[in-house]
Amino acid sequence: MNRKLLVMIVALFMYGAAQAQDFKIGYTYIDFIVYNMPEMVGIRSEVKTFEDQLTSQAQAKRATLQTKVNELQQMAQQPNASQAALQAKDAEVRKMDSDFQTWSAQAQQSLVAKESSLMNPVFTKVQTAIEEVRKELGYKIILNMRTSSNDGIVLAAEEDLNVTEKVFEKLGVPMPTTPNPSDPNAVDTGNGN
Repeated sequence: MNRKLLVMIVALFMYGAAQAQDFKIGYTYIDFIVYNMPEMVGIRSEVKTFEDQLTSQAQAKRATLQTKVNELQQMAQQPNASQAALQAKDAEVRKMDSDFQTWSAQAQQSLVAKESSLMNPVFTKVQTAIEEVRKELGYKIILNMRTSSNDGIVLAAEEDLNVTEKVFEKLGVPMPTTPNPSDPNAVDTGNGN
């Protein structure tokens, strides 16, 4: 009985080892790929234009608000200003300030939504290429090398498991030879390219 048990354990161990050899895990860095896609030039330009428009609107709204604040301060310095007029002007300034704060929050949300709507197709395109590379090379899993907060997920791995260059090839985009050090999303892929 012990012999049969031993043979079964050895067989299970050998089966597990064979399965583990077939279980290939690769890695890449999706943000590095996305931010080096040709589409990013147009996206950055469009986002910048939209951001500039919002900034211009914010400056105009802030200037109007500051004018009202100055009017309130001047009115408050007048010895014959009525309390009712001061309270009405103060209420107007407070309302304008509240409206400006609300508008600012909405403007920030619309900027994020604009950038997201422009970026989503690029992320989808890159994700599709990663999936195609995964299937072609027989990987079971492709991990993202880093999180969006730049925390490492892959802490150590064989370089031949890095599929970043293959994904760039699949996309028909030349892989950057040296990451731009001023780009927070740039990463040295470790393959000397």
